[in-house]
Amino acid sequence: MLICCLATFAALCEAQMTPDLKSLYDAHKWTALNDRLQKVNGLPLYRAAINVTFNQDPQGSERLLLSVISAAPHSSEAYEASEWLSHLYFYRGEYSSLVSVMEKRWAAFPQKEANSQEQTAIRGFRGLPNQILESTRPSKLKHEPGSIFIPLSIDGNSATYFFDTGAWISCMSESEAKRLGLKIRNTSGTLGQSAGTRVGFQTAVAQDVVVGNTHFRNVSFAVFPDNQEPWSGLPPGRRGILGIPILVGLQTLCWEGAGAIQLAEPPEPFNIRRSNLTFDNDHLVVTAVIQNQKIAATVDTGAISTDLYKPFAAMFGNLLKQYGKKGSTEVRGVGHAEAFDSVTLPELRIRVGNSDIILSPAHVLLKSIGANCCVGNFGMDLFKQAFAMKIDFGAMTLQLLRAEEVH
Repeated sequence: MLICCLATFAALCEAQMTPDLKSLYDAHKWTALNDRLQKVNGLPLYRAAINVTFNQDPQGSERLLLSVISAAPHSSEAYEASEWLSHLYFYRGEYSSLVSVMEKRWAAFPQKEANSQEQTAIRGFRGLPNQILESTRPSKLKHEPGSIFIPLSIDGNSATYFFDTGAWISCMSESEAKRLGLKIRNTSGTLGQSAGTRVGFQTAVAQDVVVGNTHFRNVSFAVFPDNQEPWSGLPPGRRGILGIPILVGLQTLCWEGAGAIQLAEPPEPFNIRRSNLTFDNDHLVVTAVIQNQKIAATVDTGAISTDLYKPFAAMFGNLLKQYGKKGSTEVRGVGHAEAFDSVTLPELRIRVGNSDIILSPAHVLLKSIGANCCVGNFGMDLFKQAFAMKIDFGAMTLQLLRAEEVH
């Protein structure tokens, strides 16, 4: 009887804690939710959500989410689990699994209003394989000083592409795909880009991609016309982008502005309290500090300059009133550029990790065109201020390093 009473009491305590846990989950307060989960059993959806957000144990996360779906296929928890699986597959370049899980969700929830929009967004990924990490070991490559273009091999052909943490699929131009002998697939998909619009694309699949000493198979590329930016200004062999699926596979990269990049070094141990990076709704997001306030911004190495958005104006309205000057700012993305009303500050101090950097000038767009969670999009004008920028997808950290801190 005593054992039965204790078990009942434990179940009641867990049930009473669940609403509080749900509020933390809904608010994306991942550190607080992780702390609370240490005191309870079960709740696989919440545990997997934290793992996907911080890129931890992808195979274990997949098992947890599939178990949630199989336990109650038509429940709200199953719907959420499918969403988390789609994010997991997307940033790992596992497009066959992405399409499969979404098709099953549409079949299980045929009345959902979002289905039509999701089907349009996923259409371009149909028929693409899952990217495979064949082998990896550390390497150090040379690049032109100040450049983010790095050498690689695609199906035995040499190329030099730039790495872009804002690209959630690797990309290339039509002429580049033809130069490499890749078959261009006719698709009708669209992708979002940094200026806030969606652009159409085709796809091509490379059987082998080698970056340094890391070998990938079945790498999918979005293919765009050559007359669009950024391809129109680049020579053959450089009309390509290494996106998040490749960068996550490399695990770590340490880019030195002087002309070297270290890849695939063993990641540091993960500590949720030291991590300042998350994956949020298909964006790589960094937590930084401005005027003693924590803010979130997307990390976009493919962006030459940094832009701040309407949420920044809401947080720091007094700063804009005191020092801002109204004007217009152009934002450029793949195949599109658009001007927005803006307020410009002469300079803004931002703390990333243990480093202070200065954004000068600081353009604040009076519109939100980026991730809902973020006050802006951090580009290379910030990261180049350090001797080196290190991204660790194991520890989920972004560090700006001095010369003596680079190993």
